[in-house]
Amino acid sequence: MSFPDSARHGAPDQGAVSHVLAVAIEPSRLAAGLVDSAGTVMLRDRITTPSRDVWRALERLIRRVIAAAPEGLPSPRAVGVSCAGPIDVRAGTVSPPLVPAWSHFPLREHLERLTGRSVELDSAGGALTEAARWVGEAVGVPSFLTMQIDSTVESGCVIDGVRLSGSLGNAAALAHITVEPDGRDCRCGGRGCLEAYVSSSALEAELNRPLGRATSPIIDRTGIMLGRAIASSCAILDVTTVFLSGNVVDVLGDPMLEAMHRELATRSRLRNLGDLQIIEPHERITPLVAAASLALR
Repeated sequence: MSFPDSARHGAPDQGAVSHVLAVAIEPSRLAAGLVDSAGTVMLRDRITTPSRDVWRALERLIRRVIAAAPEGLPSPRAVGVSCAGPIDVRAGTVSPPLVPAWSHFPLREHLERLTGRSVELDSAGGALTEAARWVGEAVGVPSFLTMQIDSTVESGCVIDGVRLSGSLGNAAALAHITVEPDGRDCRCGGRGCLEAYVSSSALEAELNRPLGRATSPIIDRTGIMLGRAIASSCAILDVTTVFLSGNVVDVLGDPMLEAMHRELATRSRLRNLGDLQIIEPHERITPLVAAASLALR
């Protein structure tokens, strides 16, 4: 399949709102949709991430989304795709944790061949950060850190209006910052990583039960580890605004946040961090809007 230059049915409407194909690769699900230049999701579909033949499943999903587009709608002008890190932007490859079928998978090449359109690839944290300053609460904020704590830990950072990228696209990825020397084993092969202590996948594996049944000591420890990571990261990056979201934050709630703030009060005493604020966005940016921001910005 390659998108034609004209609309699927008839000539393109030159007055139509410009839109892109958005693709979000998550450990638990694959999503695709059409998103317009205002950040509105026009059409979406998603499936559970399969254990094998992931690309074939994604290809079918994208074909289904394109086939469901309204009559007369021009084809998407580009593709924005986000994927749980780590990624290699230069090579266009992804190695998402919890998706063992993909290791250095050439996702950009596959999507370009499928769609015939340019593809903007970034980490889930990078996409969320772009979207936050496009349609989120970070609009107009010159320097900030975003953190989303779900089955993985995704993050990104903007300094003086410039989003950090790094040599391969993983700058400001905090999932594997050390929060406990010689601590719990992490799937990356290291020990004591943040993700091993705060991600829902790691916590549920440790608890052997759903996240909502976490014990008070585990909730408290989660907040402490998160506070350590934020304190260290803000000191390194010299930012005082952190946008914190994710299912773990929602489920563990105030008790975890209180432990986090106590730890921050102990570890963030530099004068330049005196105004450090942790902001929980009122509305969560969806993965598809985040992915679309890569192509629309």
